[in-house]
Amino acid sequence: MHFPSGSPELYSLNSHKYECDERAVVVSASPIGNCIVLLSQRQLHFWTSTHNAIYLGSVIINGTTLDENPATHLLWHPKGENLVVATLQRRILFFEISIDVKNAEVLTPGYREHFLHVGSFASRVHLTNEERLETGIITSLTAGGSNCFFACTTSGVVCVLGWFRQKLLHTWTCHFLSKETHFFTRSDETGKDNMESNSRVARGEILTGTIVDVYYSLQLKLTTFLLSNGNVILARNNVGSDFTNDEIIFSGKCSIAASAARVAINSKHSLIVMTTHAGDVVCKSINEDLSLKPFWNGLKCLKDVGRLGPIGDLQWSPNEELLCVGFYHGGVVVVHYSSVCVYSSVLASHSQRCVVEGCISLSWNNHNHQLFLIEPQQTSFRSFEFSEIISSPVGDLKGYFTPIISFNNEIVRFCGHSPSEDGVTFNDVVNIHSQYAIENYPLIFGAVSPDGAAIVLAGKKGFVIFDRIMRRWHTLRDKKQEREMVCVAQPLWLHSLAVVLPVRMVYTRSYALRIYAHRYLDTKALLVHLPLERMPLQICECHDEGPDIFLLVLDSSNTLLIWRCIISSGKSSTNFTIDVSLELLKRIKLSNCFLNPIEMTAIHPIHLRHQRVPRTPLSSSHNGVEYTLPLVLFVLRGSHALVSLCLSMMLVTEGESLEFHTEDDKSGMPFPITTLRSSGVYKIWIDNSVPIDGGVILVFGDNGISFLHLRGTNDGLPPFILLDEYRIGQFDADSLPIGISTFDGCLLTASSTSDVFCSISGIPPIISMRMTVKPILYNYRVLAVLTRFESLSVETVNGKKVPTTGTPFIPLAWSDRLFYWLERMRSNNTFVPNADYYLYTLIDETPPAGIDQLDRRSAVQATVSLLRRYSEFHSIVVNCVRKVDVSRWQVVLDVLGSPLELFRECLENQRFEEAAHLLRVIMMHGTLCDTTSTPMESLESAMTSAAKLLVFALWQRNINLIHDLLRFASLLHAELVIPVIGDSKDEGVGVWSKFLNAVGFQQNSSNMPLSETDPLYIISAEELPSGGIIPDSVRRRCAIEFLLINYPDVKQAVDDVATKSLMSGHLIVLRDILQEFSLSLPHFIKIKTSTDLMRSLGMGISNNGNEEKINGDNNNNNNNNNNNNNNNNNNIEKNTVDVLLPNIFDGIHDELGLPRSMRCIGSDLRQHLPSPSEMEITYADPALWTTAQGHVYSTPGIVDTLLDLRRLYNIWEEGVIAINIVLMNEVDVVQQIQSNPLLVQTLLNLVTHPKNQGYEVFLRQCIKGSTQLQTPPLST
Repeated sequence: MHFPSGSPELYSLNSHKYECDERAVVVSASPIGNCIVLLSQRQLHFWTSTHNAIYLGSVIINGTTLDENPATHLLWHPKGENLVVATLQRRILFFEISIDVKNAEVLTPGYREHFLHVGSFASRVHLTNEERLETGIITSLTAGGSNCFFACTTSGVVCVLGWFRQKLLHTWTCHFLSKETHFFTRSDETGKDNMESNSRVARGEILTGTIVDVYYSLQLKLTTFLLSNGNVILARNNVGSDFTNDEIIFSGKCSIAASAARVAINSKHSLIVMTTHAGDVVCKSINEDLSLKPFWNGLKCLKDVGRLGPIGDLQWSPNEELLCVGFYHGGVVVVHYSSVCVYSSVLASHSQRCVVEGCISLSWNNHNHQLFLIEPQQTSFRSFEFSEIISSPVGDLKGYFTPIISFNNEIVRFCGHSPSEDGVTFNDVVNIHSQYAIENYPLIFGAVSPDGAAIVLAGKKGFVIFDRIMRRWHTLRDKKQEREMVCVAQPLWLHSLAVVLPVRMVYTRSYALRIYAHRYLDTKALLVHLPLERMPLQICECHDEGPDIFLLVLDSSNTLLIWRCIISSGKSSTNFTIDVSLELLKRIKLSNCFLNPIEMTAIHPIHLRHQRVPRTPLSSSHNGVEYTLPLVLFVLRGSHALVSLCLSMMLVTEGESLEFHTEDDKSGMPFPITTLRSSGVYKIWIDNSVPIDGGVILVFGDNGISFLHLRGTNDGLPPFILLDEYRIGQFDADSLPIGISTFDGCLLTASSTSDVFCSISGIPPIISMRMTVKPILYNYRVLAVLTRFESLSVETVNGKKVPTTGTPFIPLAWSDRLFYWLERMRSNNTFVPNADYYLYTLIDETPPAGIDQLDRRSAVQATVSLLRRYSEFHSIVVNCVRKVDVSRWQVVLDVLGSPLELFRECLENQRFEEAAHLLRVIMMHGTLCDTTSTPMESLESAMTSAAKLLVFALWQRNINLIHDLLRFASLLHAELVIPVIGDSKDEGVGVWSKFLNAVGFQQNSSNMPLSETDPLYIISAEELPSGGIIPDSVRRRCAIEFLLINYPDVKQAVDDVATKSLMSGHLIVLRDILQEFSLSLPHFIKIKTSTDLMRSLGMGISNNGNEEKINGDNNNNNNNNNNNNNNNNNNIEKNTVDVLLPNIFDGIHDELGLPRSMRCIGSDLRQHLPSPSEMEITYADPALWTTAQGHVYSTPGIVDTLLDLRRLYNIWEEGVIAINIVLMNEVDVVQQIQSNPLLVQTLLNLVTHPKNQGYEVFLRQCIKGSTQLQTPPLST
């Protein structure tokens, strides 16, 4: 799978030789990857086909002009040694290309800075012949194999020309196709022949009009004709790909293709894509009989975009996984063959849309890592980099080794968790080993080790391994070994210890499997060299919990080979040793339906057993048939069907072909092939980590993402394959599944986004494309399997009912595997969302959790019983109740009990957030579900519960929860006191009034203010910030007063928490709590800091100017008999300040997160910190700063917060001086010392604490300054 990455590169003709009005027409990459050719109206321009392409030179096309006869089309020969150019005047020019450019030279850094001179291009690009067509202007050139190519003209004629004869060989028209020698049948969308129209097709009544476009698939030996009358013909012929033959006979199917203008075939997946002049795109699947079946209709990513107009070009990538559609005026769209969008310039923002404004020609590089395109009326082409994504199913998304990487020819990107972006991105970039990348360009294959700690990449020859622990690349020390082999298929890891490479030996041209130990690539690194008869196409492995591994290879002769592989490792005195032994078990010739499948994987037989025990022996047989072979899964080419092949159920001996046994076979052997999905499967993954018996398959298909559970019916014998399917996610047109993480229990999907780094007016923006990864959890479906009840006695296999025999299958079996699996979910924070969503599906889905005939109540009871064992139980259950409809509450409450019981349970377990969410349930449950209770009782329960929870929230200092609870109480209170408007006197008396009387609430309670001696004094309506105008503020105040009067525990909690916050210096918490309760902060401070109250608490506090405001002018009226009392008061004040000020000082630092330092470090920070903002106060010398001041003045918002707190607490001298010291406001500190000399000793005592010693220099300077100001000047 490939995704765009990096910034698009622009290559222009402006710095090279070209005419003023000359424009680029066609861009095309050489099929062998040695160069790129840009066709302008009069010249051929050549670049190297590497990253950062280098200009090679240009050749003028003789006979061409800008206006009358410009060049219009270009086509390469499949071997890259010839090309043809078509002109407007119907000329076909044949060129022979002999550009010898070595990638090793081009990729050398020295060549990147200069042009690569390869000599005169006149001698390297030869015009060998010219042919003139008389059948119209050429509209397209299409490859027709290695001998011929097709030219489609405006007159509806297809001209067949030979590459080597270099002349016109045939002309095909609709009249030619309607001759009696050709035979076509009409088919509908279901693929059935319409026999009534066969004769009319043969007579040519359907084959009218002209041929609009033609396409030939070499792999399928299929020729496609697009007709102007709305039909498309898919035809095979009697000559294969040799169209030089004079007697060519076509036969095939005729299907409807309304308004189609262009056509392209995907041979790998047997798909045909057709586009219209209006810009519509439709994809259909090609059946074996050449009939068409809808695959997808329209680009789903453009469903909200209007018509984009004509399509300039349309091409499949070389590996036929991606389709690029270039709109003439709308940019480009790259989609996966499943229709998932990989990149789109059409959907980009305005700043990005200017990067690709249209497309008239595009071309893929031969290694799929680059896409080139030309915009209309330009003298340049753009290059887009694509990276291939490879994955391993094991890995932690938030760990050091992640299971997903992407690579191109220069860099490797490792997928990892990004805290800054709160997601998973490819944020770790490593450059590929430079020498290997240069010598073996391009890199084609790659694989990730199961533990994610190593990757292997293979290029033109040899391979290279990256060790993520050591952060270094390893190559073979013996370069002769590297040069003698070429990797021909995806490598494979064995237990992260060794890597298997399917290779072709360069000198002998033979094929082999080579197994290398990845830690030390020395001369002894080659562990196994296993010769093969044919080229390996697919390779996979399956293993159990132990060392038993099955290695499977499917070769080009459609033969499946199975080895048993045993890996043993040890540690010698000098090195770590690995030994691999292989034993060939079977060689099976498969039928044609398995020919070159899209994907092959296998499930170890131990995973299909009932109640499997790890490391059980695998040597069971029955009647001479081996039952311990793996179950092989294939995604078939063409049909995209998912089928399983049970090797243990086949009577096959060495050298025999596959023998299928039918229902009438007296041997009693079951049919070995099971169709799990008949069509529409794109990709599959196996998860062997889940604690259930049977195989688990994640499927990405046309219906979205599904979870398949394979299980058997007998214990100890090879089972029937029974299938349970669960839906995980809908089809997403913008996210492509790329792998799974069994550790996190999620399927990983990727999408491409773009970052704009420069958007200055008049300057083109710099766009960087990157991939983002989104996980989709699926373990909630595993929970569904675990709690499933076996309720059926008859199972269905391939559409036929099969009775089950033996012991019923019981998925739920408590074991260590289940325990560890659940604990792993808890460790990676996926337990709660999985369990929450599973419980939700049990309650809300029909059938419950997608399981037919499942008793909903029993399933909920079993799930709740499982979840009660974990501390996350309350969070899961309450969140689920919040999401489901009110009518579904009773399903779960029947198991849990009443909402009040659950509420008390949440409080006992300190689950306050969950308890808050239950208040709505408590309020509504009695009215909805209990016909015997009244609304008054439900409201009373809700209010009482809210008051209980409010007490806990206060002690937890959870301001957000306090706010939500008071809002809930206010809304409930508003419903209670709003009078019912009406003429009848009794209309105002109802259930609400009864409730008010029951709880002792009087509607005039707002006229009964709390005592002014009480520290909790509610602000009057006139004192509210809104001036009492907003009814919500008034209602909130009434509800708060109701709570404080009628629930003493709430009032006491507010008093205690506020007092504790005041004495500990948590000024922000105190402010927020009192503001939430609409309480007066100055009144609270005045009462709490009074000397009498401090004495009653065993403390004292300095009133120093404020006591006059509190107690009047008592000190001025004291006589000489009260001097002892004054001394006692002064002692109380002094002792209190000594104790209280350090606490306040610590609280300010803690709340604002200010660091401490043991000394002044301002001189060290002066050059690194910005100058302090201009304030109305005077600051001390920054040289006196501690790390706290460096944090205060370098973090936006902290200074403003401190100034707001100082204004708010201005009547409390201890709080003000503590804030001034933190701000190092020398002027104000000096003034406070002068007004209260007792503070001198207090400040000296403050810096005796080790953590406050950094403030000693500043405070001594303040004390010294206050002393100098108090000393009068000397008289002269």
